[in-house]
Amino acid sequence: MKLVYRNLARNGPGSVKLVPEEEDDLWHAYNLIVPGDTLQSVTVRKVLREMASGGRDAERVRLKLEIVVESVDYDKEGSVLRVRGKNITENDHVKIGQFHTVELELKRQFTLTKELWDWLALDTIQQACGM
Repeated sequence: MKLVYRNLARNGPGSVKLVPEEEDDLWHAYNLIVPGDTLQSVTVRKVLREMASGGRDAERVRLKLEIVVESVDYDKEGSVLRVRGKNITENDHVKIGQFHTVELELKRQFTLTKELWDWLALDTIQQACGM
């Protein structure tokens, strides 16, 4: 895993910006992200829009969201990590407090913020990034 940015303290708050480069990196991220953490990433959301004819059309929109993590699911076959949580940033397409699932994939950067970086989380970062 590539460590792009780090601003954290042992047994204190902080954040890291990471880029999973191999399938094993998604497994490390799965072990690192826990409920209560904050995750920021570019994601895709299906948005319904009204058409002039009165009908509805669905369009996929790329946007940057920040969510408070509620659950994490790892799909080994699809090499995708799904992180579900409530949106905490203002956005035209997703209201604050609305649920969204962010799919973390290889080469897709994300920022993880924790209130407490304990020894286990720091050890996971060191193993994943080869520090």
